[in-house]
Amino acid sequence: MTKAPIIAILLILSLAGCQEKSPTTPQDQGSHQGHSHEEHSEEGGSEHSEHPENSEHDEEGHLELSQQQRESLQIETKPVVLASGQSTGLRPGVIAADPDHQVVVTSQAAGTLKQVYARVGSFVDEGRPIALLSSPEVTALQSEFHESEVEARLARKELANKRALVKVGDDILRPQETAQLEVVQAEAQVQTASAKLMSTSLKNERLEALLKEGIASRQQVEESRAERQSLEAELKHAKVALKIAQDHLQREKRIARSGLKVKAETFPAEARLARAEEKMNHSREKLLQMGASPQGHQGLVTLTSPISGTVVERPHARGSLVAVGEKVALVVDTKKVWAWVDLQRSDLEIIEVGDPITLSLVDDEKAIAEGFVDYVSPTISEKTQTLRARVVLSEPPRGFSLGSFVNAKLTNGSGASEPAIPEGAVQFVEGQTVVYLQTKEGFERTTVTIGPPADGGLVTVKNLKVGQRIAVTGVEQLKSLDLSDKIGGHSH
Repeated sequence: MTKAPIIAILLILSLAGCQEKSPTTPQDQGSHQGHSHEEHSEEGGSEHSEHPENSEHDEEGHLELSQQQRESLQIETKPVVLASGQSTGLRPGVIAADPDHQVVVTSQAAGTLKQVYARVGSFVDEGRPIALLSSPEVTALQSEFHESEVEARLARKELANKRALVKVGDDILRPQETAQLEVVQAEAQVQTASAKLMSTSLKNERLEALLKEGIASRQQVEESRAERQSLEAELKHAKVALKIAQDHLQREKRIARSGLKVKAETFPAEARLARAEEKMNHSREKLLQMGASPQGHQGLVTLTSPISGTVVERPHARGSLVAVGEKVALVVDTKKVWAWVDLQRSDLEIIEVGDPITLSLVDDEKAIAEGFVDYVSPTISEKTQTLRARVVLSEPPRGFSLGSFVNAKLTNGSGASEPAIPEGAVQFVEGQTVVYLQTKEGFERTTVTIGPPADGGLVTVKNLKVGQRIAVTGVEQLKSLDLSDKIGGHSH
């Protein structure tokens, strides 16, 4: 327990003991009869200030204290002063990396570091090699790539040969040629049947005429008619056969034009080529993703930096074993960094997102950097009663390295002069911001509204006038006395 609260408790106990004060003797009463009314009033005031009821509250928030009690509590008062609203305050902060402007270089394959090209502190351009890794996994992938490359090359030659053979072979041309022959034969049959029918028809007409003249017999005529009908049927059949042969020929021509037979003959070779190429492309993509060359044979992987920046971490040395996904280097683009600044609650009156802000190094106040606020946390720390603001610095000057402590200069731009008090005089009672205003009898708890900070550790304040005196030390003791009736009660 600190010294001030102990004094306050002792004072409360001593004030409670004053209630059993010994009665005044008649001699003492007589000695007071010669005094003037003014003197009696003054003495009565003095005695009253020593009495326990004098330190009680006539009403809540009012404290009656004598000069001796004030000295015991080590209470010091100061007047409310007039301070310029154009105030400046320093708030602590630290330089940090922007997560969007840093990258962790990792390996996609397990292996051994053969070479490390970049040291901590080195600046690397985008795409520049950071390290060289030897990986058995990559060696196996490179072998797989070369095997599939050979398979694809052989399958490609096989397909070309097959297509050449099909082009000159009988297997593709014979069906169409057979169909053409069928058409020719059918046409010949139609012509033969047509000629026979024509001859028989002429013969039948002559016999019909001779029958009328009585020269030919009816039997001859009937036989001629039967022969003609047979030849008509034969011609009809020949024409149907011709139509079928012609359709067959057209189908074979369409099949030849479509290349279906060629495809059927070359499909196995095409399938082998497609599988080999797919396997080769898959191996190539995996190797490129790992940073390895598909044409290599030694399983070497080159790790490069995806951004331009400074190497701030390099946890492994040459010869170290590196697992998949393990950090090999951390590269940070220091052209754009953040500064996390701890703000006070009252700073919210003067700080907004987008405001410019000036930063200086803690160990070198002349080193200045200009930035702007791009985020203010909505959460206040329960322990420190501060909240964080993020300041963006583009192209920070030399010295504003990651991890450097800085001071943020906050300026209230109102320019008006307002009443101001020391920040330490402010207390929080029952959820209200209060100060203890000096009165003739003692002190009175007064609710105030705190404004922006001012120079010299002051804060601007509403509800007070310049010249009024407030307690600036011993305030905790006054607060303890003020709340003592709520804690332990009083005897009246």
